Order: sequence, then structure tokens, then C-alpha cells
Amino acid sequence: MNIAAAARKLIDLRRSPAIRGMAGVFVLRITITALNFALISLAASALGVSAFGTYSILFSAAGLCCIIATAGQQVLLMRSWNEYSSDGQIGQLKGALIFGGIVCLSGSVIVAIPFYTWLAMTHGTAIAASVTLYLIVLSVLLTTSHLVRTAIGVGTGDGFGNLSLVIPPILYLLFCLASATPADISLVFLLMAAGAACCIVLHAAALFRIIQRRFPDFKTVRAIYNLPLWRQRTLKLTLSNSLEAADQYIDVLIIGALMSPAIAGAYFVISRLANAFAMATDAIHMFSTRHIPDLYYRRQFTQLGALLDTIASVTLAVIAAGMIFIICGGPWILMVFSEAYVPYYGALIVLSFGMAAVAAAGPSGSILMLTGHEGRYLGVTSAIVLLRMIGFLALIPYFQIMGAVVATTLSFICMAILLRISAIAFAKIDGSVLRLVPKYWRQRAIATAK
Repeated sequence: MNIAAAARKLIDLRRSPAIRGMAGVFVLRITITALNFALISLAASALGVSAFGTYSILFSAAGLCCIIATAGQQVLLMRSWNEYSSDGQIGQLKGALIFGGIVCLSGSVIVAIPFYTWLAMTHGTAIAASVTLYLIVLSVLLTTSHLVRTAIGVGTGDGFGNLSLVIPPILYLLFCLASATPADISLVFLLMAAGAACCIVLHAAALFRIIQRRFPDFKTVRAIYNLPLWRQRTLKLTLSNSLEAADQYIDVLIIGALMSPAIAGAYFVISRLANAFAMATDAIHMFSTRHIPDLYYRRQFTQLGALLDTIASVTLAVIAAGMIFIICGGPWILMVFSEAYVPYYGALIVLSFGMAAVAAAGPSGSILMLTGHEGRYLGVTSAIVLLRMIGFLALIPYFQIMGAVVATTLSFICMAILLRISAIAFAKIDGSVLRLVPKYWRQRAIATAK
């Protein structure tokens, strides 16, 4: 009977739309992660340890600044699309799309000017121009990817968006290695920018078609602008996204400043490997941000709870598999990038526990931002970034890269705890894997009673 019941459960899971949807997103995320690892490995081989360290610093600086440049519009547009389309407020939706586009483009230009000036003084005009162009195009691509994800689907939004960034530089680096030609950092960034620009055109065409189909009167409807509300949301989202970006990218910049570009490159590699857990969190983020706001604003809380149970179960399985993968295969994986990175295996293990904690929090951060609690998310990310910076300054001088890893891991564990508590307190939703614990004990109690 138990075997038959388990078989029925597996069949039910296979038929579940949520499982099928998440499976597709995970396949996409695995593909993107594999290609990103390929890009990092090829760049490390083609550029050499020192130049790869410089690439890592520039990549992190551009990633940090491009998220600031979006001014939170990627989240605001996702929320506006679901909020206004579910209520049939087409005028508000049109106004929100125009507002978001103007703010994103303006933010990109405002951030790009000082960024170019800094790079031109430190790395020369050729690298400055290519990395700045990459920053501008990437900020627009991030915004369109999020909007297309919620309006059309994850494949069109994030699939094309991510693949367009990595495939051109991968082909270029493969050519460099095959022909023994020195790789040029500026050309790597130019190719990423070119791929992103092509994808933005594709996104614009896809959005135009879906808007025409869903809202036939969209062209003639007068745009309605709720500027006070959108400015307030933009400010909160800009601050929270900037802090989140700092939490994600600033490690490499600080390590490069306090130690050396070569060590920053090593940290970049181990953080990306530990980010194998980000495959789970990113896939869940892509999937959940498409469905959570829609279910939340339609008040379909039963379906939302079932969806979050499925997400938590999948997340827990990925965390277990990821830790086994990192612990058992870490030294060999590091050797793929360079033998110089193998001594950092211990740091990789420690950092992986922090990444696992963030993954265990599930979509708690997204729940706060998409349900109108941007202020609370801002408070949590501010506290975590501050804690992390204090840890860096206190530990790096004495313990070098291991000090940075310990500070990062502790800050990630604190962030996971605070995000879960905040999502429950403010949105009344538990998005973490711990939501499975009460369900498990309830089922055990029922089974015991029988």
C-alpha cells in the first residue's frame, strides 16, 4: 500500500502544473549556470590570473552600478503589470510602463557618466567605453527581462536575456584559446553588450504583441500617472535594490582594494561556485515572481500556499544535492578554472553554507517587495550590508580571504532569518523551507492516529 501510495503521489506531482513549470525553469537555470561557468572558466584560461582578476573587478563594478541604474523599475513594473492588469486599469498600466521606461533610461545615463570617468582614469578609454556601454545596455535588459517574465513567460524573458549575454563572449574566448590569440577584456564586454542589445529588441517586439493581444484599446487609452505613489515606491526600491546589489557584488571590489586583483579573482570564482545554490534561488525567483503577485492580488491564497509548498520542497532537495556536490567535487571543480584556486577549497565550503541559508529563505525577499513591503526589505538589506562591511573590515586584515568568507556567510545566515521573519510578520506568508516543518509534523500526527 505504501508503494502504491508513493507511486500515486509521484504521478500527481508529475501532473502538477507548478512542478512542470518549475521543472522548465530549473532546466533553463541549469543551462544558464553551466554557460556562466563556461564563460568564467574560459575567461580565466584566456586572460590569465592577473587579467582575470581585473575582469572580475570590472564585471562586479558594472553589475553593481547597472542594478542601481534601473532605479528599482524591474520590480515596480512587475508589480504594476499584475496589480493594474488584474483590475483592468489599463490607463494606470500604460502610465506605469511609460514612467518605468523613462526612469530606467535616465538612471542608466546618470550612473554611466561618473562610471565612465572613473574607468577612463584607472583603466583607459577603450575599456571604459566598452564596460560603460555594457552597464547601460544591461540595466535596460534587466528591466525588460523582468517585465517580459511576468507578462509572457520565463523563457522569453530570462532565457533569451541570459543566453544573449554569455554566448557571444564564450564563442570569442573559444576562438582565442583555439588560435592562441590574446583575449581582450574590452572586446569581451562589447560582445556581451551587443548580445544584450539584440535581446532588448526581441523583448520590445514580444511586449508589443502581447499588449496588442491582451489590451486592444491600449494605444487609444489615455495614460494615467500616479506620480506620488510611483516616486515613493521607486525611492524604496532603488535603495533596497542598490543594497542588494552591494551585497552581491561589493565583496570582489573590497577584496581587490584591500588585497589584490588576483585574490579578488579567486574570490570571484569560489563565490560563483558557491552560487550553485543561486541556481535554485534564481530559478525560484524567476518562477515565483511570475506567479506570486498574480495569486496574491487575485486573493487566491489557497493556490498560493500550495505553490509555496512545492517551491519549498524543491528548494530543500536542491540544497541537499548542492552541498553534496560542492563538498565532494569542490577541488576538481576549482582545478577546472585554475590550479591556483584549489587551495581555496575550505573557503568554498564555508561560503556554500551561507549560500545554502539564503536559498532556504526561498522567495521571502520577493514576497516582501511584491506585496508592498519594500520598506521592510530595505531595512533588512541595509542591516545585512552594514554587518557584512563591518565583518570585512574586522576580519580581512587578520584572516585574508577566509575572513571575507566568514563575514559573508554569517551575514547571509542573518539575512535568511530576518527575511523569513519579516515575510511572515508583514505579508503573512512563509516562503522558506521551514514552512514544510509544521506540515510534516501534522502528517506524522495523522499517520500515528490512524
